[in-house]
Amino acid sequence: MKPQTKVGILFLGALVMLVIFAFALGSLQPFSNSYELKVAYNFAGGIEVGSPVRVMGIKVGKVRSIDFEPEFKMPTTGEEVKLLIVISVDKTAWPTIRKDSQFFINLAGVIGEKFLEISPGSLEQPELSPGEVVRGQDPPRIDQLISQSYALAGKVLEFVNRNEGSVIQTIETMNKLVVNFDKMLKQLERTSKDPEVHRIVKNLSTIMEDGAFFSQKLRTPEAQKTMALINDLIRRLEPLDGPAIKKFLQQEGIKAKLF
Repeated sequence: MKPQTKVGILFLGALVMLVIFAFALGSLQPFSNSYELKVAYNFAGGIEVGSPVRVMGIKVGKVRSIDFEPEFKMPTTGEEVKLLIVISVDKTAWPTIRKDSQFFINLAGVIGEKFLEISPGSLEQPELSPGEVVRGQDPPRIDQLISQSYALAGKVLEFVNRNEGSVIQTIETMNKLVVNFDKMLKQLERTSKDPEVHRIVKNLSTIMEDGAFFSQKLRTPEAQKTMALINDLIRRLEPLDGPAIKKFLQQEGIKAKLF
């Protein structure tokens, strides 16, 4: 075999291996079974090219590329977004992705790998178009949260050191209040078990019931009429003095009628 033939065979073999390797990595997909989508973020949260894309916890694609776009603005809102993540989504899962779907950067477990999670949309919303740009939910900045927590803890310690006496006095006052409240509860418990207290409470309940019954009777038309007659009698007797009333009662016939 000529040397030129051997070189040609080696070249073709290397080319075939390169094509197979590209298929394995997913870089070359002439018969792709997925659609691409661009998700805009301002913070990627550590996601990388090749990270999985999941819908309802099921892997349906992966992150194809992460591109910096300093001058990019969202077509619908005009919001400035600096990062575009291109993802692929399997065609079988594509109908679940709608206009109201949300795109999160999540973490598998506590220290697991980062992945892009897509929440399914509602059937009332239309499907997204392949290649469309959507806005993702920026993940929380853990470093900023830790930094702010340290700053807050420092301010709290500084306040405690500056007002140590007041803080200790406040704690002692709260402790006394708790102790006194506990004593009051114990006293109420002992009092509630005293039979004399039960008797007093029962008598008060009876008096209140009798008062309610009496006041209810006073609201009847007969009681109102009687009260009006008594008031009229008192008004007529008011101008008379004591001797005149006595003389009137001692007149002849009055005793017989009264007694």
